[in-house]
Amino acid sequence: MSEQKVILEVKNLKRYFNVGKNQTLKAVDNVSFTVYKGETFGLVGESGCGKSTLGRTIIRLYGATGGEVLFDGVNVHGKLSGAQSHELSRRMQMIFQDPYASLNPRMKVMDIVAEGIDAHGLAKSAQERAQMVIDLLEVVGLQEEHANRFPHEFSGGQRQRIGIARALAVNPDFIIADEPISALDVSIQAQVINLLKKLQEQRQLTYLFIAHDLSMVKHISDRVGVMYLGSMAELASSQELFDNPLHPYTQALLSAIPLPDPDLEQSRSRVVLEGSIPSPINLPECCHFCSRCPKATELCKKKAPEMVEAQPGHWVACHLIPSPCK
Repeated sequence: MSEQKVILEVKNLKRYFNVGKNQTLKAVDNVSFTVYKGETFGLVGESGCGKSTLGRTIIRLYGATGGEVLFDGVNVHGKLSGAQSHELSRRMQMIFQDPYASLNPRMKVMDIVAEGIDAHGLAKSAQERAQMVIDLLEVVGLQEEHANRFPHEFSGGQRQRIGIARALAVNPDFIIADEPISALDVSIQAQVINLLKKLQEQRQLTYLFIAHDLSMVKHISDRVGVMYLGSMAELASSQELFDNPLHPYTQALLSAIPLPDPDLEQSRSRVVLEGSIPSPINLPECCHFCSRCPKATELCKKKAPEMVEAQPGHWVACHLIPSPCK
């Protein structure tokens, strides 16, 4: 993995929201990680931990409060020329969580998928535009006649395929998939995941895959980052994270995944978290997990831990973990 090209570098990224008088919601706080070209980087955590805000800040739907996002060496939140901004919007695309809300109900599928084609002038004629859309629909498993229908005429899984076709229309290099299957039936989820994997191979795509379904993340991701209350708690290869979770929060998350073997499921011990989640507004300068952590020490209650490389390629933010890889 070290020989691969870095396509995305997130450095100390912050996204804060003012939510009242002297009150700040630190939705994303000092997050750093890299994504290599051609890989799938999974991002997991509980609802409200800042995953989607992080994805939207990377793709510039939100401005950054601090830090940098470097895409192919270009700071996406820096001063960009019109041409640079235009090119970034083509190379970075997003698939949204809700296939019902992310498609304009007043537009036909032809025009929804062609939005990017029109914005970037990729078709020389109306005929070429229509053919490009039809080709894209076929790529995602839909048919030519679907182009003249409206979103309400489709199922949830079909709508998500339309959203994927829209993202692919401008030939992007990097796609943020923001919980793309959470609103779909379980029977449809695997189809969409397999489609994403097939497209990745065919088009050399790089994904940031945001989800809270850990089993699916393990299936699709090369590396995984675990977020908790706006910060990164742990980051490792998918196999390493699931085989050897170091952070107490990651251990609790993984222990909640049901095992297919009933004997193993019955014999294993589950990590049950007690205590309350602190308010994300005006968080104290301590480990954000210490109020729920069964192993918390006095140091955890006084100082926030830094991300350290506990093992090669395995990073964790926990005072209890030594950092021999310096």
